[in-house]
Amino acid sequence: MHKILKYILIAISIVITFLLILVLWLTLTDFQPPLSEKAEVTNKTNELSPSTLSILNWNIGYGGLGENMDFFMDGGTLVRAPESEYDTNRNGIIDFISNSSAQVYFVQEIDRKSTRSYKEDQYLSFSEILRDYNSSFTKNFDVKYIPAPTIIGTQYGSVLSGLAIFSKYPIVDSTRISLPGNYKWPKKVFFLDRCMLVSEINGEKGERIVLINTHKSAYDKGGFLKKEQLDFIKEFAMKKYSEGKYVIIGGDWNSYLPGTDENSFQSEEEVPVFYKPLPEDWSMDNWNWAVDVNTPTNRSLAEAYIKDKTFTSVIDGFLLSPNIKLKEVKTFDLQFQYSDHNPTKIVIELM
Repeated sequence: MHKILKYILIAISIVITFLLILVLWLTLTDFQPPLSEKAEVTNKTNELSPSTLSILNWNIGYGGLGENMDFFMDGGTLVRAPESEYDTNRNGIIDFISNSSAQVYFVQEIDRKSTRSYKEDQYLSFSEILRDYNSSFTKNFDVKYIPAPTIIGTQYGSVLSGLAIFSKYPIVDSTRISLPGNYKWPKKVFFLDRCMLVSEINGEKGERIVLINTHKSAYDKGGFLKKEQLDFIKEFAMKKYSEGKYVIIGGDWNSYLPGTDENSFQSEEEVPVFYKPLPEDWSMDNWNWAVDVNTPTNRSLAEAYIKDKTFTSVIDGFLLSPNIKLKEVKTFDLQFQYSDHNPTKIVIELM
């Protein structure tokens, strides 16, 4: 009995020592971006953008969060998808993008070199498919190692991921701008460093169009981090608009978008604690939301997806400055086959 207790104490000591060393190492190697820095840009074409634009937004869930996946951070048990399932998701995402016809793409959770996506450079893969598009990328997730709930078995591993914009039209400027608000240490060394990817393109009449791709905090129980981030985005976007520019904010807001709530779609699942509406006092006068309220854009990852049982919501969409007219908005109901998000497309016109 004493020997068994001794071995248990030794095992616990080893685990605690490992975790302490891991946190120290991650603290020393923590990604600490400046408030603002130039993003990676690749330009291939020089055509001016027309006054009417189609834009598609999609959080692709790094190809690892298809219909069969649950996730340990969301109440599930799985850590990462088997490689064969990842390949299916990845190919489905690429096929959808290849057969779509948007002039601009906003992409979130696009991996460059991550264990969870089997080290594929997804930004390069998208660039090869969208070979006639200009592009910009910035990282918002760079962690050397994320432990899984079990010491033995599948591990989450390292992550290098971020935001991307693909545009038929040249990107004349692209900047990574850090968003305020972060978790306290040591939690923060395991999570994303939230930001905006702000890319600008020129219109055919000399207009400057500001494309803001962003992905707000997810595991923010009280909504305090999102509130800081939203206030920052509001001030930034209104400044760009005051300069006479056309501003399009798109991405994964991680909040119910206007016209939707927790009861928008049938579900047997309890509402996950992190899902909340936008703050009541957060609004932008005369700015217009582009939201498809009839089709969910996101699902819970507590279990594999089952239609009408899994909790779903609308947290992905666009916000447009007053000088932009919304002509069409549509969410493609892919039944979360390849990602825990459905893609949303808008058609807009500069006024």
